[in-house]
Amino acid sequence: MSLTRERIEGLAPDQASLGAALKLVKPASWPVLAASTDAEMLWGECQGSGATPYRVVTAADGGGYKCTCPSRKFPCKHVLAVLWLRVDKPERFESASPPQWVEDWSARRRGSGRALGKPRSEGAETGAPSLDAALADAATPAAVDPKAAARAEAQRERIKAEREAAILAGLDELDRWIADQLNQGLADFATRAAAAARTLSTRLVDAKAGGLAARLDQLGTELFRVGDERRADLAIERLGAMTLIASAYRHQDRLPAALRGDVRRAVGWTVRREELLADDTAPRVSSVWIVAANLSEVQPDKLRRLETWLVNTREDGSQPRAAVLIDFVPVSGGGGGFPFAPGDIIDGEVVFYPSAAPLRGLLANRKTAAVAAWPRPLPGLAPALRDYAATLAAMPWLERWPLLLSGVTLRTAGKGSLAITDTGGEAIAVERGQLDQLLPLLGLDDLSLLCLWDGRVAQVLAADTALGRWHHED
Repeated sequence: MSLTRERIEGLAPDQASLGAALKLVKPASWPVLAASTDAEMLWGECQGSGATPYRVVTAADGGGYKCTCPSRKFPCKHVLAVLWLRVDKPERFESASPPQWVEDWSARRRGSGRALGKPRSEGAETGAPSLDAALADAATPAAVDPKAAARAEAQRERIKAEREAAILAGLDELDRWIADQLNQGLADFATRAAAAARTLSTRLVDAKAGGLAARLDQLGTELFRVGDERRADLAIERLGAMTLIASAYRHQDRLPAALRGDVRRAVGWTVRREELLADDTAPRVSSVWIVAANLSEVQPDKLRRLETWLVNTREDGSQPRAAVLIDFVPVSGGGGGFPFAPGDIIDGEVVFYPSAAPLRGLLANRKTAAVAAWPRPLPGLAPALRDYAATLAAMPWLERWPLLLSGVTLRTAGKGSLAITDTGGEAIAVERGQLDQLLPLLGLDDLSLLCLWDGRVAQVLAADTALGRWHHED
């Protein structure tokens, strides 16, 4: 049975579902849309507010479907949107071999013999779902009460002003607290940091400065990850960075727009996905990306921070050489949730948050990519460290930055430690905890690496070698 608009109307559980599907019939919602080469299956990934998209697969005639969203309507708006796009905009669908998750669904469907989603029979009740009605509803502007709109705008401005005032008051408390810690001395700061920071962190959350509260919560853990000899220096660095952010926030009207965005995000303001994708000033990079590594960290607020690190294969010094996709999921949800696996290759567009040092971004769209060569920047450590120094000058509270290296070697450095070295005699230390992981790379020459560098030690995320690629396992 061929797919028609009438069949989609028959599949829809109600008119509201078609109205919701219409809102998804736009390019920004679908990083992936594809059809099997025999045109029997359609699938797509619908990007919501998080990093992990909903996955949708359906028979080309709508006779069976599955979506990973939690909707209790069958079919859901995502399935209806895919079918609607197939009828109205078939050119949007890439012809491709089905990925494994689509193959799995197809095999289960054949095995069960189920025929899902039977269309409504002829003579169904008037008032049945209608695509034309959904389009008409969307085209009909809602009546606007000028007074109500003015009140709503005034309310938004009032809430924003109240938050600004609360943040400034919280920054004053932060400054006083830091001064108190310095007056007490930093010799035993690590032992009292967690307890000392807990009350202030709560106040910063109440003041809507969640970004600084998170930095404060992490401070105690960070101090105990390093040796005694480094704790005082690290404490000064972290407290100094928070003082600098607070001062920059108070004088944000004097900052360039990109750096102002960095400061506001560091304090706790957020930018919604829709706002970023609609921002014409946001840097956009279309390229082939290699998924280098997935990092997971449990935060004090009981959320798991998921980082997907991408390497830009295009050797263009004017573009960011790496990108990170970040999402947050409840700890109770387990350790999964990463949108891609290390080693995956993505041909797509990354939209970066406007920044003095663009790094975090969103994947706006993507399509299948088969192979990609690892990029080869200038050899040795010096070029990458110069880039790091320039980035640190642009954003002084930077905690870590990706280094893309080539022509380097991993060597043992005594007492169970490792170092990255180059032919010029330069060397940087590697995290001690990575020794066992990195053993297969020891002694290999002419390595290309992606590392996270904090100014003291590097965490190796991925390596390209003559024997193949290595990816960090979290």
